[in-house]
Amino acid sequence: MVTKRLSLKQADMLNKHRYILEKLAASNMKKRKIILENSPPELFKVLGIVFNLLANKKLDLDNKQHQTLKKHRRLIRSMIGLKGAGMKQKLVAQRGGALATILSTVLPILGGILQSIF
Repeated sequence: MVTKRLSLKQADMLNKHRYILEKLAASNMKKRKIILENSPPELFKVLGIVFNLLANKKLDLDNKQHQTLKKHRRLIRSMIGLKGAGMKQKLVAQRGGALATILSTVLPILGGILQSIF
């Protein structure tokens, strides 16, 4: 479960914002919208890192995780080129639980990666 490319700066950013990512994964749509509207710009850089890792297949996912994320391919691919403001606008306007599903699938893998780095 090692990524092919993750810099120390990216790993540090993921580690700093892991708590917020966990809250986003566990919260309902109303609370998730409030968190995203009031979150710092660095959070959207971290979300960009997560989406890039998923889109470029840099994470080793098992079949069940892959099938879970397969439904959200379009969202993952559309987030790659976006900067912070565009990503914020798209995620705040989002309906449903795609972000929560993606984060709840990816966070355990990222936790193992960050533990091996630090």
